[in-house]
Amino acid sequence: MLLELIINDFALIDNLKLEFCQGLNILTGETGAGKSIIIDSVNFVLGERSSKDIVRYGAEKTYVEAVFENPGNTELSNMAKEYGFDLDDGLIILSREMTILGRSICRINGRAATSSILKEVGNYLIDIHGQHEHQSLLNEDRHRELLDMFGGNNLKELKKDVYILYHKVSDIKKELRSLAGDGRERERKLDLLNFQINEINEAKLKIGEEDELLKQKKIVSNSEKLFLALSNSYNILYGGLEDSPPVSDRLGLVISEIESVLNIDDSLKDIYKGIEDSYYSIEAIISDIREYRDNIEFDPELINTIELRLDLINNLKRKYGSSIEDIIEFKKRAEKELEYITSSQDRINELEIELQKQTEMLYTKSLELSKLRKVTAEGLEKSIVYELKFLGMEKAIFKIDFNTSKINGQISYSENGFDVIRFLISMNPGEAVKPLSKVASGGETSRIMLAIKTAFADTDNIPSLIFDEIDTGISGKAAQAVAEKLGQISSSHQVICVTHLPQIASMADTHFYISKSVFEDRTKTSVEKLSQKDRISEIARMLGGAKITELTLKHSEEMINMAKAIKKR
Repeated sequence: MLLELIINDFALIDNLKLEFCQGLNILTGETGAGKSIIIDSVNFVLGERSSKDIVRYGAEKTYVEAVFENPGNTELSNMAKEYGFDLDDGLIILSREMTILGRSICRINGRAATSSILKEVGNYLIDIHGQHEHQSLLNEDRHRELLDMFGGNNLKELKKDVYILYHKVSDIKKELRSLAGDGRERERKLDLLNFQINEINEAKLKIGEEDELLKQKKIVSNSEKLFLALSNSYNILYGGLEDSPPVSDRLGLVISEIESVLNIDDSLKDIYKGIEDSYYSIEAIISDIREYRDNIEFDPELINTIELRLDLINNLKRKYGSSIEDIIEFKKRAEKELEYITSSQDRINELEIELQKQTEMLYTKSLELSKLRKVTAEGLEKSIVYELKFLGMEKAIFKIDFNTSKINGQISYSENGFDVIRFLISMNPGEAVKPLSKVASGGETSRIMLAIKTAFADTDNIPSLIFDEIDTGISGKAAQAVAEKLGQISSSHQVICVTHLPQIASMADTHFYISKSVFEDRTKTSVEKLSQKDRISEIARMLGGAKITELTLKHSEEMINMAKAIKKR
């Protein structure tokens, strides 16, 4: 439930701290005193859209904090884990501030959050029925959940069976997709893998081949230059030039000259040996040059062949990797995948048989669940119509609409079966039933919500309700009926209600009085928690207006005592 509300610089409120209690919390006061501003502040901290105009004039920012008792809701706990905020201390503290520049900062238990997360969390903590509707009952996505809560343990067990079967079907479909998708996708995958493997195999790639081809291309492209350089070198070393004998002949003369004087000084032997070695080395070089020169190819077609081969390799690189090594590795992976898909056909056949079996079981259980929901819906319809009549809506019709979820004409399942459920209502004879969100707003909508909440009193797990001026447009018998229902529902929920009616105010467990005053040319809203004596005076004011008499005071006290008796009953 909502334990505490702290409001700073919000509209007409400068600083305010409200401590709410279990049961029925009533807010009363003169028109324009700021009762609805308090409700607006709750909407604000629950993530509703707001403008910077809510910041109190002269302030830099507004701040609202709401402290809730953790209701122990499993879905809320799962959401807390998902968004990473802690619920261990049993409290949920929502806070939000907005600057005059429109910048909004939201937190949950001190951890930064978005306004949309605040709103999600708020859906499990409180329902606000009024001008700014934070109403889970208007959210059609929750209607199935609410009906199921009303259905009790039998429906809960069926839902569990459907949940298990749905996830079995989902797991089978997931495995089938992992094996190669559906039949057409599988065939496309097989064709692609075969093509890729064959294309790479036909290329007959070799590691290092590309470098060798580039080297060969460079040589062939420069064959004339190579031939000329080697021919000139050969002539210099062996053939000789026109005005110069060959180098080999001149070295031969040097050898002869030194040999002729070896007998004079034997230290010349080393020189002789070095020149002789050089002579034989040059002879070998001459032979190599001649062989290289004579093997140079002047074939233009060879260049074309090399370039075609390089183009093939580059094309494969664009598809399968940045190098020949990458291409070969890609082929190995493709061969493994092809083998896996081919060998998995038996498993696919098994899964398809199992999928059909489990889907049939899911349909049977979902149909059984749907039938039980429809029986439950009849009971809920009667219960809500009864509550509507008690609240003065004798002609109201409430219906629960069932549809089957489908995609492309096929039944679409969720873990809750295939039912799409909406709550519909008609307020007047002859009018067609319409979704709850389409009915009249204000007090009529609030009374409808009160009727539904009363019907769900034992099953609804949202702990707190706020009704903003639920008494709009009602009086007399209807007002008394609304008061009694608020008293009834406050036995299982915390209820916070803004009202102008003394019948409703007299049912309060806790009564707050909102007033407005002017201090130093500034308007200020204040809140006072009323004592028993003050309550009598306030209800007397509501009964008699500005002039309070002994009779109105006595009537007021009598109404409070009657309310106590009704609540005890």
